[in-house]
Amino acid sequence: MNYDYIEQLIDRYFSCQTTLQEEQILRSFFNGNDVPGHLMQYAELFQYEDEAKQESLGSDFDERLLSIINKKERVVLNPQRRYVPFFRAAAIVAIVLTIGSAAEKALSDKSSHSVENTEINPYIRQADIQNTIKIKDVSQAEAKPQADSLTVQPAENKLQ
Repeated sequence: MNYDYIEQLIDRYFSCQTTLQEEQILRSFFNGNDVPGHLMQYAELFQYEDEAKQESLGSDFDERLLSIINKKERVVLNPQRRYVPFFRAAAIVAIVLTIGSAAEKALSDKSSHSVENTEINPYIRQADIQNTIKIKDVSQAEAKPQADSLTVQPAENKLQ
């Protein structure tokens, strides 16, 4: 038997060009018993609609659904319990930031120790400069010059 017409209808069906009558022809063909092997892959597609029409909810569906709804207790959320997910999320963010900060500090401490342990330090660190210059007020520096050679002397004392 030649199934060219059915194959043409299938091609038109997948390109969305069939009419309702042609789709009914395809449904009736695939619901029959004489479907060839090379067209069996399309049989489930057209048989599904007829099987879905046979399924129904039943006459007691509404009663069963209402009984289930009435059995359940109404849950009133406590305002404190409403925010519990947000508190958990905030706690997780705080933990992650704390761990990240601690890891960053540990890594930076290791790198600064490696610089301090070398015999020759080619770089002058900002902390060393601040420890060397301990002048808070210029008037105090002129009144009480310190004997430390590392402190900055006022310009007037250097000229004398």
